[in-house]
Amino acid sequence: MQKEKKLIIVGTGETGLIAYAYFQYDSKYEVVAFSVNEKYITENEINGLPVLPFETLESKYSPQEYEVYVAISSGKLNRNRTKVYKEAKAKGYKCATYISSKAFVWRNVEIGENCFIFEDNTLQPFVKIGNNVTLWSGLADYEIRD
Repeated sequence: MQKEKKLIIVGTGETGLIAYAYFQYDSKYEVVAFSVNEKYITENEINGLPVLPFETLESKYSPQEYEVYVAISSGKLNRNRTKVYKEAKAKGYKCATYISSKAFVWRNVEIGENCFIFEDNTLQPFVKIGNNVTLWSGLADYEIRD
């Protein structure tokens, strides 16, 4: 898939790594960096990409040239992700949305910013999804043993 846009993943935990894999391999986005609040930086690089302080992100990556996806897990009823999403918007960033190529989305569906639609979802006519929403696929992520 041709990469047309540059993306920074905000979050370096499991959710950030999942977002990286999906955006990198099933979207028009090229992931160029990760970012977290400076006090949470534990390594300088992930998957060969820099990890930068969120507090000063716009000084290195202009909001006019880069988009962000806030990939923070749903702890505290999504309050943390919502807080960082609003901070990214205040910095002037557009927040990317990922829609799996294996999801079915009717042509008149409206989807907001910073959404993540996993595979095997069906969005029927006239559905409206707000900002900062994740629709999981319902697939198990554990090993099945006999």
